[in-house]
Amino acid sequence: MKRFWLAAILCATLLHAQHTQPVDGSVDNGESLKSEALQGFFELAKSGDLDAQTMLGELYLDGLNGVEKDPQKAFFWISKAANREEPQAQYLLGYMYENGIHVAKDVKKAVRWYKKSAMQGDVLAQYNLALICKEGKGNVSKNINEAFKWIQMVQKEERRVEQVAMRMQ
Repeated sequence: MKRFWLAAILCATLLHAQHTQPVDGSVDNGESLKSEALQGFFELAKSGDLDAQTMLGELYLDGLNGVEKDPQKAFFWISKAANREEPQAQYLLGYMYENGIHVAKDVKKAVRWYKKSAMQGDVLAQYNLALICKEGKGNVSKNINEAFKWIQMVQKEERRVEQVAMRMQ
C-alpha cells in the first residue's frame, strides 16, 4: 500500500509540473518540480525506504518520468532493496540478470532472484520461472515439472486476487 502512495505522489507531482506556468507568464518546463519529486524519492531511498529504493531503481531502469535511463544506478538501488528481501526489487534484479542489463547475462542468478520474489507471491517472477524451466533457457536445464509448479502458483495467485476483487465489489 505504501508503494501505491509513493507512486501516486510522484505521478501527481510530475503531472502538476507538466501543467503549471509561472505567474510571470514565462513557460516552465516542469524541471524544478520534477527534480523536487525525484529528490524526495532519492532522500527516502537513501534513508533506507525499500519501496523508494525499488521505485527509484525502476525509474532508472526504464528511464521513466523524465529520469534518464541509467542501468548502473538502477542496479545499485534495486540490488540494495532486493538484498533486504523486497519482492519487486528481487524480481527486477532477476530480470536484469536474465537479460544482461548492466551485469553479465546469467540465467542461474536470475532464477535465484526470481525464486526469492516468487516465494513472496510475485506473479511475474513465478511466470518468468515457469518460462525458463519450460524452455530450458541459458544455463538452466529444461524441467517441465518445475515449470508446471510455477504456473500452478501463478494460477493460485490469480484466483486469490479475483476473490479479493469480488469481496470488494
